Amino acid sequence: MKILKKYFSSILNRVFNEEMQKELILKAKLLSNQNLKLKRIKDLSEVEFQVYSQWGEDGIIDWLVNKFPEIPKSFLEIGTENYKESNTRFLLVNKNWDGFIIEADKNSVKDIKSQRVYWKHNLTIENQFVDQNNINTIIKRINIPKKLGLLSLDIDGIDYWVLKKLSVLEPSIVICEYNSLFGQKKAITVPYKKNYIRSNEHYSNLFYGASIKAFIDLLKKRNYFFIGTNSAGNNAFFVNQNIWKKAKKLIYEKKIFISKFRESRNLKGELTFLNKKKSLEMIKNKIVIDLKNNQKKKLFELGLIN
Repeated sequence: MKILKKYFSSILNRVFNEEMQKELILKAKLLSNQNLKLKRIKDLSEVEFQVYSQWGEDGIIDWLVNKFPEIPKSFLEIGTENYKESNTRFLLVNKNWDGFIIEADKNSVKDIKSQRVYWKHNLTIENQFVDQNNINTIIKRINIPKKLGLLSLDIDGIDYWVLKKLSVLEPSIVICEYNSLFGQKKAITVPYKKNYIRSNEHYSNLFYGASIKAFIDLLKKRNYFFIGTNSAGNNAFFVNQNIWKKAKKLIYEKKIFISKFRESRNLKGELTFLNKKKSLEMIKNKIVIDLKNNQKKKLFELGLIN
């Protein structure tokens, strides 16, 4: 009897979740249609909405691809966990783009392959821990097209170094997660380490990634232009030179929002909800690379805390 109850309960939960997803997609389509009518927006926050993304990225991405229908209908997302919360899932489900995922965790990849979205759509998954030496090889091996609609990078670690070495793709839109604790004025990143795991570098879980200026400077050299961040202040959006001329006329302010989330943890892995100043104090002695002069410095030497 218990087995039967558990079986029927799982069926009901699945049916309920599927119905909820349908309702979310329907409401998102209505928001998408409203956003499409906007000829010009104040900043990217104006078109935000959330379906599968952690914050409002679903709406921003949807607005961008609607404004630029000529870009390739394919994406690559690096770092997705189980893909239930991601930047590209709404794009996959709503627009039926061709999708590629690179995810380091074996169990997460197994989970994705068990989901209905995997067989319903053209989704390719590669289980690899990316670094600056293997990123281009992985992309070539799984036959990701060079001309790509969108690239989303979020690996909570050596993101800057991976992006710097990534040379075999030409995406129209790039989304990078940056570490807002590192501020907006300094181009800094964590040092390169092949097997970088965020939680192992500092128990607070705060020492990872690069500053937004590091990404802006890097991508500018490749003719990618910054168009703003999400309102949560952790994802930066860029477009290539082919669509930049039109994009810059559509957005009044390329705004960098100040993040307000508090994700610091103690030695037990429990959230401590520290503000930015106290969070920086926790990691002030960690070494970063100051990209302006390629020097190693402790965080407190950069004057970010003041």
